Amino acid sequence: MKLTRYVQCLLLICVLSQIPAALAQFDDAQEKKESSEVENLYDTFDKQEARRTRGKRIKQKEIPEPSRLADLATLEPFSDIAVIQRRFLPKTGRFEFSGSLMASVNNPFFSNLGFGARIAYYFNEKHGVVGQYYFLSNSERDVTSNLEQERGIETKSLTTPKNYAGLAYKWTPLYGKMTWLNRDIVPFDLFFTLGGGTTKTDLGNQEPTIHIGTGQVFAISKGMAVRWDLSWNFYQAEALDDNDETITNSQDDLFLMIGMSFFFPEATYR
Repeated sequence: MKLTRYVQCLLLICVLSQIPAALAQFDDAQEKKESSEVENLYDTFDKQEARRTRGKRIKQKEIPEPSRLADLATLEPFSDIAVIQRRFLPKTGRFEFSGSLMASVNNPFFSNLGFGARIAYYFNEKHGVVGQYYFLSNSERDVTSNLEQERGIETKSLTTPKNYAGLAYKWTPLYGKMTWLNRDIVPFDLFFTLGGGTTKTDLGNQEPTIHIGTGQVFAISKGMAVRWDLSWNFYQAEALDDNDETITNSQDDLFLMIGMSFFFPEATYR
């Protein structure tokens, strides 16, 4: 009996002595499991990051910088997207006819008033050619009359233009919109012209002329617009001095013009 109890106590002591070792093994197993799970998480994150980086590199290689409007479709949504509106008034393949009232703004001796007519053809939105004709009437200013009547100074050596006819290249690099009295939005084009022609003077001579100009067209519709122009003409003109001998003057005429433009045929696009 005593021997049996002794054996039981001995077995209990052996079992109890194994509990710390078992707990230690369990803890080691848990730590290894948790460490393995953490390592797996890091591995998964690294793989995802590597795939994401590789995808970005492939996209950067495959998608070039946009050079055309159609290339904007290849960009990521809401990233590197530029919105550029088309011109409101289309001109490609169309003709423009315009009429303007005009006046000289740099002649101190004569008032030059008249009418200007133009017809233009546009190869595309920026480039075109324009034919121009100016008809002018001239009248003496008060200062000119006073020189003749009160001081006896002849003014026949001064040159006055009668008309101008020429051809020019038209470049329209700028377009935009502006507000009118905070009520309406008005689209406009800003253009420049360079060309040449002939100016008929008061002596009846046709003088070779260099022309430069600029102006704006304010669109009312796709077929009609209001416009202003500055036209600057340079030429060498013959005139008569006090002894009725022929002399040559360097002449430049600066005209301010305001009028209307009409475009045809009717635009079937935009």
